Amino acid sequence: MINTKNIKRDKKMGLTPEQRKKKVVTLRKEHEDYFQVENIMHALYIPKMAYRPSGKDELYVSFFPSELEKDKDVYTEFVSIDYDSEDPKRTLYLHKHNPHWKEEYELITSSSGFQRHLIPVSELKIINDVTSRGKAIVDFANPNLPDPDTNIQDPLVGALNDINDTLNKLINVIKTIK
Repeated sequence: MINTKNIKRDKKMGLTPEQRKKKVVTLRKEHEDYFQVENIMHALYIPKMAYRPSGKDELYVSFFPSELEKDKDVYTEFVSIDYDSEDPKRTLYLHKHNPHWKEEYELITSSSGFQRHLIPVSELKIINDVTSRGKAIVDFANPNLPDPDTNIQDPLVGALNDINDTLNKLINVIKTIK
């Protein structure tokens, strides 16, 4: 008799705990500069799937009670079941610690018996993404914006203007040759 217990099926078996840990470490590297700049050296970073549970109208992420019991802010980003980023902008979100999480967030039990709390994605705060990394965040209460009346010109704009002038000269030369 053939033992079919260990034969691979078409169905994916999922990640091992070691594979999951490696993927989380790799994902976290994208956000490490933010954690260092903000002096959050031991940030609780837990990537999660965002999904619409049956009977719900909005997207949710779910956290295990053990993750929320840490009494810390949770940083997350949206990933697939295989911990591949699902956001090309690699947006980092913050779920501020809520001391009333046991009462306020619905507790669900999966078909495999695991309990998790549902947190609406709308409650997550966007921290940053690849388009805003390395840029100063404007504090609108105390803006430190440049004066638009000053004639400080970005060097890139100056270079582009020079290229434009050169192209216009070439066009004029070509017109005179015809």
